[in-house]
Amino acid sequence: MGMIIPPSIAMVIYAIAAQQSVGRMFLGGAIPGILIGVSQLAIVFIMAKSHHYPREEVDTSFRGIAEQFRKSIFILLMPLFVVGSVTFGIATATESAAMGAVYALVLGALVLRKLTLKDFYSCLTSSAMTSGKIMMIIAFSQLYVWVLALERIPQMMAGILISLGMGPTGTMLLIVLAVLVVGTFLDVAPGILLLTPVFLPAATQLGVSPIQFGVTLVAALAVGACTPPVGNCLNVCAAVTGFRIGTIFRGALPWLIGNVIVLVIITIFPQLILWLPDALMGQP
Repeated sequence: MGMIIPPSIAMVIYAIAAQQSVGRMFLGGAIPGILIGVSQLAIVFIMAKSHHYPREEVDTSFRGIAEQFRKSIFILLMPLFVVGSVTFGIATATESAAMGAVYALVLGALVLRKLTLKDFYSCLTSSAMTSGKIMMIIAFSQLYVWVLALERIPQMMAGILISLGMGPTGTMLLIVLAVLVVGTFLDVAPGILLLTPVFLPAATQLGVSPIQFGVTLVAALAVGACTPPVGNCLNVCAAVTGFRIGTIFRGALPWLIGNVIVLVIITIFPQLILWLPDALMGQP
């Protein structure tokens, strides 16, 4: 869900690869992200009821909710601050990210007083390593795109998909199926950079919005990241918990099924993706 709910690094990578608006991508992922969240809450409720898990009593009165909101207000403001500044043209994606980092630094060090120098150094090194890996992937993906263009692979793929006569929805469902399979072997960032130049031209020729394609692509790759045989999310969970990957996958399967159902819904009903960016930013 974190890859869909803005602000999302995966959305920014797609926006760069497809030369689309970062703000539109953020807004396009909002409603699908809410749908995924609702589906996951429903699955948690069903499983808790069926397995008779113990309940923890919490204060659900107005006073209790207001107190929790007061404690978390500064944290909740950060994504709104970052996404809002991009969406309404106040700042570019890069400037917004920088302002978000400064906001988080001030919040952690001066307001909450939980960020130490050791934590700050760890954040810097982790961010540098992540940024370096992403930039290397983007650099080599440009060579990949050049080779694809030279061999006319996007045009060939567009011709094949159009010749099937399945229409925009049928073609998108076919692309989603292919991405789900490829996503089991590829991480999200390389998957975006490798699959966008192959499938996007075909999708746009059939009238599919690049924003719809991007949100659907990211959502499908996010499901693939939790699916064997590679499943990077599964590997991380296995390393942290000590459980076997197969055990973790079986436990996560109900939530993956819920994500796939939402993925099919947003593919069949693209307005769930396009309505919010069109309403707030106008028609492209």
